[in-house]
Amino acid sequence: MLTPHIALVEDEVVLREELVFQLTHLGFTVEGFENAGQLYRRLAVCRFAVVVLDIGLSGEDGLSICRHLREHDKNQGIVFVTARALRDDRLLGLHAGADAYLSKPVDIDELALVLRRLAERGESATPVVADSRQPTNWLLDERNDSICAPGDKRIRLTANEVRLLRVLLTKAGEVVVSRELAMALGLLPDEYDKHRVEVIISRLRDKVLRESGFVLPIVSIRGVGYRFQVG
Repeated sequence: MLTPHIALVEDEVVLREELVFQLTHLGFTVEGFENAGQLYRRLAVCRFAVVVLDIGLSGEDGLSICRHLREHDKNQGIVFVTARALRDDRLLGLHAGADAYLSKPVDIDELALVLRRLAERGESATPVVADSRQPTNWLLDERNDSICAPGDKRIRLTANEVRLLRVLLTKAGEVVVSRELAMALGLLPDEYDKHRVEVIISRLRDKVLRESGFVLPIVSIRGVGYRFQVG
């Protein structure tokens, strides 16, 4: 098995550095983050086998991060390491989508065991996109206002869907900020509406899945924008 790549989100500097040090010593590759924003920016270019979260973070809390991660990746390993040790807190964390809930002060050997098991599960899990042709076989046909999915299945597009896909496919593999997508819709900077972009992409995903059976590989990078996944 490859060395498990772990993200650790903890806003207490001393504890974060200590956990990074101990887990690295136990054979993990660990990156520490102070808050949700730092984690999301890193997730735009990197996938982690497991994300370890505190709940009481400054800004967006761990429960919200957990829900977001689980919504976008059913196989993502997620572990809470938190001072909130009450039964109701643990149930709330597990209900949010966490795979495990450990209380501080955490037993480092127990945490390591949980991380290895989740990393092994991730290696053996079937990807959401099962057809290996999917990420590279999407072709935008602007002349006929359609997109061709793997298997030559064509899906008709609205004018706004064409505009968004033109930008995302031109920059496939790169993160495109929401403001740029809004401008592609013809919105002026002072008319910027992030929600409008979200609605169009959400409806487009649903339509493509319904009509082709394939998941359109547009990845949401929370707080930043979107990426058309390739490779």
